[in-house]
Amino acid sequence: MFGSVDYFTNYFKTCIMNNLIEKKPLTLPTYHQKLMKEIVMQGGISEEKEVYLSNLEKAYNKINEELFGDWRKR
Repeated sequence: MFGSVDYFTNYFKTCIMNNLIEKKPLTLPTYHQKLMKEIVMQGGISEEKEVYLSNLEKAYNKINEELFGDWRKR
């Protein structure tokens, strides 16, 4: 379901895997910004957008932690 943490996590994982075969791969922050703009540009209730943006941040942090570890523990 669009807007859930799982949706965004899977989106980021798919983008990472697709970057392996792309001629001009994009960075993870670029995909993050793209999704953020998409959410902001959508019509709808602002509370719903806030939930989506919060879920996007949770998924982004989760993916970064999976890829690079928890930098706060260093």
